Amino acid sequence: MRIFRLAILLLILIATTQTLRSAEIAKEKITFAYASISPSMSAVWMAKEIGAFERNGLNAELVYISSGATTIQALVGGSVQAALGASNAVVAATLKGAPIIAVGGNSSRPGMQLWVQPEIQRAEQLQGKTLAITRFGSTSDFVTRLILRKLNLEGKTELRQFGGVVEADMGFRARQAEGRVSSQAPGPKARMLVDAAELGIPFSMNLLAVSNDYLQKSPKSVDAIVRAYIEGIAALKTRKAQALKLFEKYMGQRGGSAEMHHDFVMRYLDSVPRIDPAAVDTVLEMVGAKGAPRDRLYDNTIIDRLIHEGFTDKLYKGAKP
Repeated sequence: MRIFRLAILLLILIATTQTLRSAEIAKEKITFAYASISPSMSAVWMAKEIGAFERNGLNAELVYISSGATTIQALVGGSVQAALGASNAVVAATLKGAPIIAVGGNSSRPGMQLWVQPEIQRAEQLQGKTLAITRFGSTSDFVTRLILRKLNLEGKTELRQFGGVVEADMGFRARQAEGRVSSQAPGPKARMLVDAAELGIPFSMNLLAVSNDYLQKSPKSVDAIVRAYIEGIAALKTRKAQALKLFEKYMGQRGGSAEMHHDFVMRYLDSVPRIDPAAVDTVLEMVGAKGAPRDRLYDNTIIDRLIHEGFTDKLYKGAKP
């Protein structure tokens, strides 16, 4: 009888192990790229931290690829399944024929500021000066140009590439540039001259994009990616203590306080990352394609369905998104 019981327990153990392994195998492995060490990317980090990808049937590996333009190149090349990168990089690549499409965004206004060296008091003092950006085609490049246009300084300054976000901050601190457009102060002596969000520019800093082929062949996987991303945003906004720990973990290279990064999320990241057509129009104008058809640039179908189903409302449990 004892041997019989042991045999039964062994069979149960084997069956349980196989079930767990099968569940793990069932999770699709994907690589999700993000383009900067910035709180604007934090919903992806939080989705990973809270297990949102796994809950939605995905085994997601997060990969940091410096600059939006390079991130989108990786998506076009097929080395990643999803990418959160500069909106202008996504739009420009699509207009050139890249088979990708945006299925979500992260903001409806530019959450970046123009920071300057302490001796710069007025915008006109930047004429003939150097501004630090990450790379041409990146979000920092794009928002810098938007701000310069509003300040009547377009074509009157030099934009210098430094590589990544951290490198551009270091260039500013080394006084290799008089200005830097960023989501946080690039150095302890930097002073904010202009908040881009107050300039009345409809703009999504980054777009969540996938390939057209992946969307067609694996619509459930793309749905899972969008769900996980929205869960990440909700967790950032409703679980402050966990969010602060997240920023301490991921934002170490940038510096700044976790409270400051969380404030950025609360102020600038949209709770429902639906792509705003007006924001896309801003991007089209800046890349020299004003009036181009929007239909092949983005698709809000998944997010609209999730809103209709009440998915986003449930995440906030009555709290204002």
